[in-house]
Amino acid sequence: MAAGTAVLCAVPGIVAALPVPGSAITAAALRARILDSAVVPYQGYVESTADLGLPQLPDLQDVSALADGVTEQYAWYRGPGEWRADTVTAAGENDVYQVGPTTYLWNQSLNLLTKVVGTEPIRLPRASDLLPPSLARSLLGLASPEDRLTRLPARRVAGVDAAGLALHPASAATTVGTVDIWADPRSGLPVAVRVYARGDGKPILVSDFLQVSQRSPALTTVVPQPAPGVDQTTASLASLNHILNNGRRHPWPRQLGDQDFDPVADGGLNAIAFYGSGFARFALVNLPDKVGRQAVAAVTSAGASALTVTGGSEVVAVTPLLTVVLATFDGFGGITFLLAGTETSKALEAAATSLLSLLASFAGHGPRRHR
Repeated sequence: MAAGTAVLCAVPGIVAALPVPGSAITAAALRARILDSAVVPYQGYVESTADLGLPQLPDLQDVSALADGVTEQYAWYRGPGEWRADTVTAAGENDVYQVGPTTYLWNQSLNLLTKVVGTEPIRLPRASDLLPPSLARSLLGLASPEDRLTRLPARRVAGVDAAGLALHPASAATTVGTVDIWADPRSGLPVAVRVYARGDGKPILVSDFLQVSQRSPALTTVVPQPAPGVDQTTASLASLNHILNNGRRHPWPRQLGDQDFDPVADGGLNAIAFYGSGFARFALVNLPDKVGRQAVAAVTSAGASALTVTGGSEVVAVTPLLTVVLATFDGFGGITFLLAGTETSKALEAAATSLLSLLASFAGHGPRRHR
């Protein structure tokens, strides 16, 4: 019995040590299979590690935890409209349910289930965005036709003999150096992702399945079933718009710096705009007055550099992968814009300066620029 138990315990280690068979699939074919894998069911356990080095911003503690630290979560996925992801932390459990067009957010520490009505074209990052399948498809979806694809050696990830794919962004304006993805070559299901900053040999973002099965979970598993006494509330896209932009609607400029407006945000959330293409892309958000002042103070106290430009000032926080610029316009009582993306500080500063200059010209300010 002792000998048999020892053999059984040794089997996983023996299997993991066996050579991983290579796959003849081309890089282009693997990319296409990964992008088509949204219909592949799965269930498993994922560990993600991020080291983005972002400063702490007010009211964004959950996002900061995703950007710097380890995230562990269980996932059950039947299809694009039927899935669930549970994140377990010291503070409690946070779950995301997708039921058709409706999203449910469960916060155990608050005993609160929030129903989000309607499609969310733009939102803050969630832990479920770090799951290898969704992360890999999102990153490949951002790639431009000029970006280069190459194959990587196969790896065994959570029992899957996975084929490797490397994506090399072509734009010199992005901070992203390489994106490495490993996926099941038959189904296209991504099981591991690595994101490297330009010129850095250590990945900034890592996401791996530690356990995975390509079996469809039961429907009851991915539908929230709140117990008696659970508080429930409903949020909508309209209310989020009001919170982000103080009820003001902004006709975003068609171009900032040399970056063109991306109409992806025209889906209804007018408080956020996107500029650029491929990985040389950034988001532009109009922050509420109080949040804007708090964000500037937080980033400044973290050691970010400040720049005075036409119409206002800019505070710049640079990390290996992400760049953040807080641009404050002096007119109209002070308005702060957050620009953030995987762009170089030079490109993002140019966009922020262009925005403030446009606002200054509308307000009748004379041209000036000094440090």
